Amino acid sequence: MPPFEPFIRPATSADLASVRAIYGNAVSTSLATWDEICPSLEEIQSRFTALTEAGFPYLVAEDSEAGVIAGFASATPFHRQSGWRYTAEHSIYVADEYRGRGIGRALLKKLIGALKAAGFRTLIAGVSEPGGEASIAFHKAMGFAVHGTLLNTGFKDGQWLSAVYLVHDLGEPADMELRR
Repeated sequence: MPPFEPFIRPATSADLASVRAIYGNAVSTSLATWDEICPSLEEIQSRFTALTEAGFPYLVAEDSEAGVIAGFASATPFHRQSGWRYTAEHSIYVADEYRGRGIGRALLKKLIGALKAAGFRTLIAGVSEPGGEASIAFHKAMGFAVHGTLLNTGFKDGQWLSAVYLVHDLGEPADMELRR
């Protein structure tokens, strides 16, 4: 399929059933997430509300011609302690039928811009291994660097999984008061 220019915008509650469907597919068919059961729509809504109210970006990629959500990206706190407030971890999921069309790249670029504008300094990607080789290559191409691997820290589908952590420096926040 040829690349196309998706419409990237902030997610709304109306998008969350599509977000859940995309995420649920990843839960049941991949090692990209270590969730073993897809969260309910109510749980997705609760997470969405908590993140957006705390100032974390939550974006969707819309195929305007087809009228469907092709993917989504969100940022979450990396740790709860206040000293980590300038660091976020992200997730990006693209519907199977839209993979390879530049949607992940478009979502990540927009997410990085939103995080910079919100006063974040560092963005972290946690990638599952095995199974995350393409994601690691993608993140490296987007300016992330591998900073470590936590061996055998997850278990899904009868196997031990490791977490590869990649880091992207967003630069010094223009307004550090945004994250106070």
